[in-house]
Amino acid sequence: MVWKWRWEEDRALPEFFPLSPESFQTYPKFLSQVPLLQWPVRAAGLNLYRSNSWNMIVLTVAFFAFTCGSCLGVRFAYLGVPGSVSRGDSIWLDCGYDLEGDELYSVKWYKDNVEFYRFLPSDKPSAQMYSLDGVFLDLLRSNATHAFLYTSDLDTEGTYGCEVSTEVPSFRTIKAGKELRVHVIPKEGPRIYGVQKTYRIGDLVNMTCLFGPSKPPAQITWYINGEEAPATYVYNNHPSDDQDDDLLMSDSRLSFALEPPRLWQGSLSVRCVASLSQVHATSSLELIVGEGTSGAEFQRILHVPPGQEGPVITGGLPRYYVGDIVDVNCSSARSLDLPQLEWHINDEVVRSEFLTPYPPTHYPDGLSSTKLGLRFRVLPEHLRGDEMRLKCTATLSYTITRTSAETLLLGDNHRSSSFHTSDRSGTAVTQVLSSCLQWLLILMCLTKRTLS
Repeated sequence: MVWKWRWEEDRALPEFFPLSPESFQTYPKFLSQVPLLQWPVRAAGLNLYRSNSWNMIVLTVAFFAFTCGSCLGVRFAYLGVPGSVSRGDSIWLDCGYDLEGDELYSVKWYKDNVEFYRFLPSDKPSAQMYSLDGVFLDLLRSNATHAFLYTSDLDTEGTYGCEVSTEVPSFRTIKAGKELRVHVIPKEGPRIYGVQKTYRIGDLVNMTCLFGPSKPPAQITWYINGEEAPATYVYNNHPSDDQDDDLLMSDSRLSFALEPPRLWQGSLSVRCVASLSQVHATSSLELIVGEGTSGAEFQRILHVPPGQEGPVITGGLPRYYVGDIVDVNCSSARSLDLPQLEWHINDEVVRSEFLTPYPPTHYPDGLSSTKLGLRFRVLPEHLRGDEMRLKCTATLSYTITRTSAETLLLGDNHRSSSFHTSDRSGTAVTQVLSSCLQWLLILMCLTKRTLS
């Protein structure tokens, strides 16, 4: 037995059966279940009748009309989930939607796909909560559009999703989610250890800057007399676990020989800056390249959050042989902030000697983009299972906090080859005072030398 769709207007039918777009996409399975229903069946302006002939044209038109009609209905206006909060902060989760004339059936909130709050207008009471680690819901301050968390901890971090469903006749359901991260900023700034009381020309300056515990780990940068220290002077250690809630300690070592060219007016300033940055968007493009003899096609796999544009890879070939040169470029999408680009070969981060950084491109509309080149020779170990995976990842982040510690090496009044140290650390205000004191001490030394 076969079935035929046809329009039926202005005619009251005894049976109503709501159909979803999924029913049309899998209509053979749906039709196999249809004889269980009482006929005729009305479906969103369409009526389904038994027939001994198949009218493909009518079915196609009906399917197209229903699919287009289902595009109307409830839709998201915005989803308000903060990208990052400090531990202990309260959080407003905002689910903005437009029912487009439909009646609301339910609003549900999820954390990592586990429901913790629902609002059903037809229920009494309408709001209901479910216990979940890291979710501190204030039920009295939550409603059909908002969920309020009165505090937060490290377990609060996760992906928060809002699901909105409407009543008959549409029975539409939409869902969207965003990631929320929790950061922890230490109460104290970075600390410098290993500073000697005196230094002489040729002595080894060996200092360690320690910061934390924090989340995420800090990026530590060293400065000598206001200029960033050469990379050969810096030794960054992997962040280590702290006893407090899996927070991380960050440390970096600065080591160099004290030489006259680095001295300025008989003194030398060493400063370490600790920056906490939080990632708020990551996108990537992966190329799967076949080995020359396999005949595999060139594949692109894009991983991009909704509403964002991912990076673009240019210059790749469909296949490579061992010994060939891979020369490709990765360009980020236009954005207000410049993302950090990173290349991976078979999911392993590429070393800097194979990378070519390019200066950023700035556009008249205020947006910018950046580009990172990758060039290497294909080795046998690059081809795994006759294929090689090249992936470029673009990461957008913002600075949560930035603080510093400074130590000053001052020349001895009688012997310029001997230096004493003075430690100063703290926020930007302390840094300004440190700079002023440095100038004052230098002027005092110069004045005393002139008088003598």
